[in-house]
Amino acid sequence: MSTLRKSIKDTEKEWPAENKEAFFEALFHTYYTLLCRFSFRIVKDKDVAEDVVQTCFVNLWKKREETVLQTSFKSYLFRSVYNRSINEYARAKKYKNEDVSVLNEVQTSNNEDPLLALQAEDTQKKIDQAIAAMPDGCRTVFLMSREEQLSYKEIAELLEISVKTVENQLGKALRILREHLFIFLVILCVSEFLTIY
Repeated sequence: MSTLRKSIKDTEKEWPAENKEAFFEALFHTYYTLLCRFSFRIVKDKDVAEDVVQTCFVNLWKKREETVLQTSFKSYLFRSVYNRSINEYARAKKYKNEDVSVLNEVQTSNNEDPLLALQAEDTQKKIDQAIAAMPDGCRTVFLMSREEQLSYKEIAELLEISVKTVENQLGKALRILREHLFIFLVILCVSEFLTIY
């Protein structure tokens, strides 16, 4: 099995003539964790993210005989997970859980100062709200670039768009982020000024 897992390439787009089950298992082990992380950044719920990814894999397996991939398995899975995650997010209409890793970082770095911890938590909430306010395509590019550390070229190939479009979407995402955080920081500075005086 380990040999087959190593043979899965990001450009792979055809089922093998034989041993499809082993190939599918290799696909699962290659991309499952990456896709769960990607989905979680959209739905903000670990269980929902895992359900989304598992459902996409099940659908891929069920439709293996009829589906002809124009792109790679990796691209197909990312697109499927993205679409289903957006649907789940829209259905929920709000975040269910905070990102555990972010909370741990806040608690670890700000244990000595409760005020700093609250400010850091507020800042993270504002960042999450800014990401949620981004248009779908814009948010996807931002998450793939910043959270999954994918290159512009990789994002372009996965989403079947040009590298220039990726650059434009990322620029738009950063503008939205700056605008949200600028207003928040102004309010924070004003409130601190009033507290001092």
